[in-house]
Amino acid sequence: MTNNRNIRPNNKIIADRYKVRKVVCGGMGVVYLCVDIEQNDFPVVLKTYKPQYLSDKSVRAQFLQEAAIWVEIGWHPNIVQAYHTEYVSTTHEIYLVLELLPSLDGKEDPSLRSWLTPSRVVSIEKTLKLILEVTRGMKYATTKIPGLTHCDLKPDNIYIGPDGSARISDFGLVTVPTNILENLNCVVPPDHPTRLRPSGTPLYMSPEQWISRKVSISSDIYSLGCICLEMLTGGYTIRGRHMRNIAEEHIRGGALRRLEEADLPEALKGFLSKCLQPNSMQRFQTWECVEYEIINLYDVLLHQKIEPENILLDVSRKTQVLKGETILSIGEAYLDIHEIPAAINCFKKARSIAKLQNYQELLALAEANIGLAYFKLGQYERAIIHYQRAIAQYMKSGNREYAILNHGNVGNAYFRLGDFARAQDNITKVIQYTNQISQEKVKAFWKANLTNAISNAGSKKMALEYFLYTLEVEKIYGDNNRSIKFLDVLDMFMNGLGDSKKLTLVLNHSD
Repeated sequence: MTNNRNIRPNNKIIADRYKVRKVVCGGMGVVYLCVDIEQNDFPVVLKTYKPQYLSDKSVRAQFLQEAAIWVEIGWHPNIVQAYHTEYVSTTHEIYLVLELLPSLDGKEDPSLRSWLTPSRVVSIEKTLKLILEVTRGMKYATTKIPGLTHCDLKPDNIYIGPDGSARISDFGLVTVPTNILENLNCVVPPDHPTRLRPSGTPLYMSPEQWISRKVSISSDIYSLGCICLEMLTGGYTIRGRHMRNIAEEHIRGGALRRLEEADLPEALKGFLSKCLQPNSMQRFQTWECVEYEIINLYDVLLHQKIEPENILLDVSRKTQVLKGETILSIGEAYLDIHEIPAAINCFKKARSIAKLQNYQELLALAEANIGLAYFKLGQYERAIIHYQRAIAQYMKSGNREYAILNHGNVGNAYFRLGDFARAQDNITKVIQYTNQISQEKVKAFWKANLTNAISNAGSKKMALEYFLYTLEVEKIYGDNNRSIKFLDVLDMFMNGLGDSKKLTLVLNHSD
């Protein structure tokens, strides 16, 4: 997946893993063309939203829905692949990691748009090939997610791969039935499934998109018809100087009039007529029907026999684990916008995948995040149960450091419950661990623990109470030399707050 808008070079590294080569800015989004350092500089695309939308709950929820849907669709030869999501906890950013398709033969980008030249027609054979591939991609997507409507099929969102095959991209405007969205653990937008205003790209929007009626699979089929006719005639299917003129042309059957003027075989006209009807009920209703008719056109017009599609689902352990990690990242991002029930559902789904694949590390992460979600809800007893499960899993997988960090989380929860004896017991385990590791690791460990406390508490000021209590416990059980390291962390913590009175209070505790 690439684009050519506002491209500029960049040398930043995202998530300590993705080295950025170029940055592409769109309306609300940003696309980074990167290489994955952990995968021998494998080329990928990272998609996210612009920094100014980081606090916009609706933008973030829409992006998370797109990520969940795209990853759920999985692999198909006619869909740009979404590998996974990458959540950066320190900045609260989330990225969708996508397949990068190169531009070929000197083209500006790999989109179908870059291959179309005004007034130049595309052959019937090549057109049928591409629309059959788009049809099969959409058929697969709607098989994986019933009722899915792309809502923005256009040449710019259809890419041409190195093998010449069409790949569907950009699921940002997708609509999905509410019950399916809930199964995907997405937050259902308040205007779903009928949008409050037309959404899409004007030249390819179905009549019902313009008049804000409920869209369906036949809406995408209309868009495909517009693309197909454009390829065959060398000009836009719908024309107009102003948005209102374009809307009226769609609604009043302008696409059919354009089709009547075209010099095309009657069989092809008959097929396109069934795609471009203004009344959605008079169009093809399923992608299976569209595929069947295109295969017939191959037979009638080109005297070619097309073999049925045979797609094997990727159910390998590696793919399933990656899916679980992605769902976990989406859950972490939901926590950022305080959609806690959706976050918990994501964590539980990731946990189920981890159990099925016997992947201890993912299972521990899922339990720890469920604990964090319940902590944010103020349900501290439930949080403790899941933190303790995370500790057990981390110990089982040999990751003692993360197990000890979760003892800090347990201590924080007991502290909130007012059970200071149990809080002290868990904090002591944390302190005893720091007495066993090297001096160099102590400060880094306490920084991680501090991040945990802030994440749990929801604010630095709430976390401060717990850390002052932790300091009291360390005075009893800790080593004086190592306490200096801990105070360094608290010093930076208080400087970040900018509260000199509380900073003085912290320093007084070190006497």
